Amino acid sequence: MPETVTFARQPTIVLRFENGEFERVATDPNHRIRWIAWRRDGRSALAVGNEGLILHFDGEAFDRIGSPTRENLRCASYNPANQALIVGNRGTMLQLKNGEITTIGVDAEANLRRVSWSPDGSLALVVGNSGSALAWQAGNVQELTGAFSNLRSITWHPEGRHALVSGNYFGMSMVPCPTLYEYRRGSNQLNPLKTTEKTDLIGVEWKPDGEYALAVGYEVVWQEPRVFRWTKNELETIHVPEPGLYPSLVAWDPTGDRALIGTGSPLPPGQGEGVILEYRKGKVRRLDSSPYRIACIAWHPMEDFAVIVGQANARTFTT
Repeated sequence: MPETVTFARQPTIVLRFENGEFERVATDPNHRIRWIAWRRDGRSALAVGNEGLILHFDGEAFDRIGSPTRENLRCASYNPANQALIVGNRGTMLQLKNGEITTIGVDAEANLRRVSWSPDGSLALVVGNSGSALAWQAGNVQELTGAFSNLRSITWHPEGRHALVSGNYFGMSMVPCPTLYEYRRGSNQLNPLKTTEKTDLIGVEWKPDGEYALAVGYEVVWQEPRVFRWTKNELETIHVPEPGLYPSLVAWDPTGDRALIGTGSPLPPGQGEGVILEYRKGKVRRLDSSPYRIACIAWHPMEDFAVIVGQANARTFTT
């Protein structure tokens, strides 16, 4: 088991996880990175973060790219043509194409949290706060109805015909809401699949072969971790051996042999750690921990390593 990594305190850290070991990647201490997205060919990645931060990442070093916004950017996603969409606060949506970044005008005013291209790159889903959901195709934006709570993650089935979207249990005015939805191509809405009682589903990702999806989150009253396997239209509970953790994202390695689960904390900075868990062969175990809450895990699409973003001040409801 690898030793716990120790850090000099700064707002963000980036780690490379390979062969069971964690190695720190040098970052500018002023850069508050929130997300890293690899190109489909793995040649480089895009990192985005607070105050409009956009960085090129070659796997070893970060270089800043000019940004047209000062809004906090939360997520990025590449299609097979190596065009990227970037989303962020107050309805911010950007496109990176042929080396140029342009702003996409959308009506949504809510904070947009996640974006994900379909496997063939023909359509991108965008989700955010207060049930905001958009389908972006060939330059056209369609608003999707059906959700009311904050939506947290997106995962396309490998066949590309449908996607899962996860969300918070409580919506506006503390009204209970579905926490797992399905989007099907051509639809104008998100269809509710399941409601996990008093449990936020913060992360969800299909296994690369499409056999099942893993969904992670926590019970918001008793503050207990939850990991589920979505298969045959049911959520099967997977035992988490440690209490008091707050799973907030899940990422499968490209082979489907294992998934990494990152945890955060709803508590103020300095209270609660970030833990990296491994899911393998139906079981969850701890790999490592640090004072940083885990904000992103991005597996390289062609090689057996992942880059992991940790944030000192992130809380589970702000990622």
